[in-house]
Amino acid sequence: AQKDIYPMTTIADIQAWCEQNGRTYWEYVEIHEDNDIWEHLRDVWQVMKAAVKSGLDNEGVLPGPLNLQRKAASYFIKAKGYKASLQSRGLVFAYALAVSEENASGGKIVTAPTCGSCGVLPAILYYLEESRDFSETRILRALATAGLFGNVVKQNASISGAEVGCQGEVGVACSMAAAAASQLFGGSPAQIEYAAEMGLEHHLGMTCDPVCGLVQVPCIERNAYAAARALDANLYSSFTDGIHLVSFDRVVEVMKQTGHDLPSLYKETGEGGLARDYKRMKN
Repeated sequence: AQKDIYPMTTIADIQAWCEQNGRTYWEYVEIHEDNDIWEHLRDVWQVMKAAVKSGLDNEGVLPGPLNLQRKAASYFIKAKGYKASLQSRGLVFAYALAVSEENASGGKIVTAPTCGSCGVLPAILYYLEESRDFSETRILRALATAGLFGNVVKQNASISGAEVGCQGEVGVACSMAAAAASQLFGGSPAQIEYAAEMGLEHHLGMTCDPVCGLVQVPCIERNAYAAARALDANLYSSFTDGIHLVSFDRVVEVMKQTGHDLPSLYKETGEGGLARDYKRMKN
């Protein structure tokens, strides 16, 4: 049997530990993981960055019958021409599109937490490293924080679109990215938890209905949108003391139940929603 890495299985318990010991989430990870955790996360980060860069360089049409045009490069070029207020969001879009388009074309990506949601977290980390000049050490700590929140969801619910719909994929990715951003900007354990909670809460009920069964429509665009929402969740949380009504753990439980209640039509079967509508349109 696979051993449990973390003795605590809820964010509430981990947050309490952080507050009682004057620590934060990445330190909890460091204490309980093996000695090579930072080397591993450095490797993860290198793959994420390479996916962004490769995605920005590649143009043309993605594989499959949709003939979907790659958009990351054009978004990047256009964003660079805007003033700072618009440029920031355009770059986040471009970076998320870049990684998701690499995934759709068989490129090398990091599941964060899944292939279908792989563009969200790298987009946020890459954007913040580039725009704010955060050190690699701080980026890796944010990555550890993001991974911890994703781990808790996987432990207590699911990150599979086939089990709980896209709320478990892009919703969790947004949550992880929001936690990472809050960590980078010096959020308290409570503020980080709140950012992560919002990232997931506002994706509850999201369906997984990819057109033609491909991780392209609506998946690629959805990654870009979720990356922007992750930054908003961090910003919203930063205006508060982190105290709020519905906890991250409760939202995870609700997501699990919502996923159970969703008809199979909306859980990666390609039989409902946008997938079905596209079939009708083609016929």
